[in-house]
Amino acid sequence: MNSYIVMQGETYREEKRLGIVRAPMKDKSGTTPHSWERVKSLQKGDRTFHYVRGALVAVGTIQEDAREQASGTAQAEWIAPCEYLELDDPLEIASCIKMVAEHLPIKYSAFQPDGNGNSGYVYPCNEALALVFLELLSSSKWRNIEQLEFVYDAVREEKYNSLTAWMMDSEFLLRRKFRDLKGQFKTVQLERWGNKCALCSLDNPALLKAAYSKPWKDSTDAERINPANGVLLCANHAALYESGQISFTGVGTLRMSATLQPQASHYGLKKNMRIAAKDSNTAFFRWHRNNFFVGE
Repeated sequence: MNSYIVMQGETYREEKRLGIVRAPMKDKSGTTPHSWERVKSLQKGDRTFHYVRGALVAVGTIQEDAREQASGTAQAEWIAPCEYLELDDPLEIASCIKMVAEHLPIKYSAFQPDGNGNSGYVYPCNEALALVFLELLSSSKWRNIEQLEFVYDAVREEKYNSLTAWMMDSEFLLRRKFRDLKGQFKTVQLERWGNKCALCSLDNPALLKAAYSKPWKDSTDAERINPANGVLLCANHAALYESGQISFTGVGTLRMSATLQPQASHYGLKKNMRIAAKDSNTAFFRWHRNNFFVGE
């Protein structure tokens, strides 16, 4: 199961009425924007968060895999049936952007740093971001119920029960995916680095962490379990790597931030230390240096 943010604006009412998510295959210039092409990746069971004018106004579940419609004509489009569940209390993104921002990908983010939406249609929503949305929506939903003093008609009760079921099921599936993929990733990192920290050789399993070079929020599912997309480190060195205080060159030479260098000995680090990197690590180490490393 994957999750997506659907930026609908003026198309929301019509698409909700039809129970679909849809996008043309080509724009007027004959090209296909990435946010339109993403519709063809929608699969049965995927979760959707629907954004209109600054807020999430509905959630949904894709009912069938996306299909092509009117292929070969000027009206060619991708379309996926979607069951919408509208929210009584829309979630204003700007009001919670601090919680949301740390989980936004560097590339293909649905939102800007100030909480405004980017132009486009369907954006990826990684599992950590989806869980934040669920937490915020759950808090809002139960607050609404308390305000109603548990007095609402059968239609409202059915609606809340449907939304509750959607949220519980989604949370279970999201957390299971997190657990399974991260478990696989740590297993391959333990094997790849010989069950010890690549920098200090500490081999206590309880103190070892499989640290991503390209973080979960920016990675595809394949990259999230790719042995090359990470390094096995002790807790201290993993924290330094994940915060951008240290990084590695393509051949595995250690780089330290300017602020860390005076304290390097406290962490058992020396300039130009080298880990047993492989050629497959190069691209991921480069991504980390370019996007996360604080600099020397």
